[in-house]
Amino acid sequence: MQQTRDEILKQGFAEIRLRRTGTWQRHKFMIVREKTAFGEVSFLVAQFPNLPKTELVRIADEIQLPVKSGDNVAFPKGKMTKDFVTVSQTHVQ
Repeated sequence: MQQTRDEILKQGFAEIRLRRTGTWQRHKFMIVREKTAFGEVSFLVAQFPNLPKTELVRIADEIQLPVKSGDNVAFPKGKMTKDFVTVSQTHVQ
């Protein structure tokens, strides 16, 4: 069963099935919040830095969260960094 975006953000991690070196494997992705020019953004970050870009794109589209592995970043189709900025309660008036 695939976890939803909200479940993953609450738990702080996700176990995702992906294809690597020709076989299906389960990998753990952690939620990491990074400061960007737009504000704080939550990324799913892979344990291993060399996952295929095609799998990163597939995962980002399925889960609707940005995914990082090493220097590669994938966003869901039609979205960019500013679409994932989390609003801090201290900035809301």
